[in-house]
Amino acid sequence: MNKQIAVVTLLIVVVAVIAAYEFNDPLFNQILANELVELETSSYSHYRSRRDEEGVMGEKCRPFRKKKLCCAEETFDDIHEKERDFKRECFKQVVGNKDKDGPRDFDPFRCDKVDKHRRDMTCVFECVGQKKDVLDKDGNVKESQFEAFIKETMAKESWFASIQDKVVSTCLAEAKNATANRDTSDTESCNPAGVKLMHCMFREIQLGCPAEQIKDQKACARARDKIKRHNEFLPPPPQFLNDD
Repeated sequence: MNKQIAVVTLLIVVVAVIAAYEFNDPLFNQILANELVELETSSYSHYRSRRDEEGVMGEKCRPFRKKKLCCAEETFDDIHEKERDFKRECFKQVVGNKDKDGPRDFDPFRCDKVDKHRRDMTCVFECVGQKKDVLDKDGNVKESQFEAFIKETMAKESWFASIQDKVVSTCLAEAKNATANRDTSDTESCNPAGVKLMHCMFREIQLGCPAEQIKDQKACARARDKIKRHNEFLPPPPQFLNDD
């Protein structure tokens, strides 16, 4: 009986953790923070970015700088470039006409803006995913389109073929759980499947890089350490509890 209770409790915890991206992966947060600054500054033409300000996406405010990745850095830069216009359009759509001239003392990294920034970025990723036909009109993931997107995006990374199926299946499962367990009581919230897909893809690729693809071993070790510390929130699969 105790074992059954433990399994049920564990399943509840698993669902709660993977239901949405909780903005507690510091490495991926840095990517989002840099994108947020870029989106804000492109929306408010008179505003000059203060990149040395402390901020933003996690529990603590701290400065954000671009960090070296384990591999596929150029591929992620290409994704950013290809999605730039979509993200600008989506950001304007999400923010609307509020503060269209930009606040006088605008600081995108203020800690008291964290919840708004999380909401905005989740909605931006939903919008971009819809424009790229990876998500449907309700923000739900389209399985075949997402698989095609990953194959096309990672086409230059020949090593990726060995982990492609695992990445696709893992990220689809996480996106579906994010959608199924979203807080529907918040009518202004967006479907978290889009940002969940991108975080999962980023995480699995960085953890799955083969040794020969890693250009900076020390930087990669630091990056993986941050990612793994985030993943420690995930308990082991329930089947491991069946052992006596």
